[in-house]
Amino acid sequence: MWKVLRFFARFYTPGKFVTFVHKTGRKIHFLPKLLTIFYCMQDEDTPKFIKLALMGALGYVILPFDFVPDVFAGFGWLDDAAVVAAALRLAGTYVKPEHREKVRHMFPFFRVRV
Repeated sequence: MWKVLRFFARFYTPGKFVTFVHKTGRKIHFLPKLLTIFYCMQDEDTPKFIKLALMGALGYVILPFDFVPDVFAGFGWLDDAAVVAAALRLAGTYVKPEHREKVRHMFPFFRVRV
């Protein structure tokens, strides 16, 4: 499992993540959850093994070639959403209210559940 996480984690960089967010914009409905993962990963209190898992999840989402390619309309993002949900579940208690609050401030006009 750790080899798989390391493989996908190497596709993550903060610059690639920002570019990905700008390109996809509101095309993906789980963008607030992605940003929550990003803020949790940036937190110094988050353990390194959790950070590696979160980096792997972000790397998987950024990578356009995965189990279900993102070019398939409607279906391409399903596997990415599942990876994001699993990463948030794994991070569990390390996702702090302030991480969620930062995301809510980014989307003030939308009902955001993170």
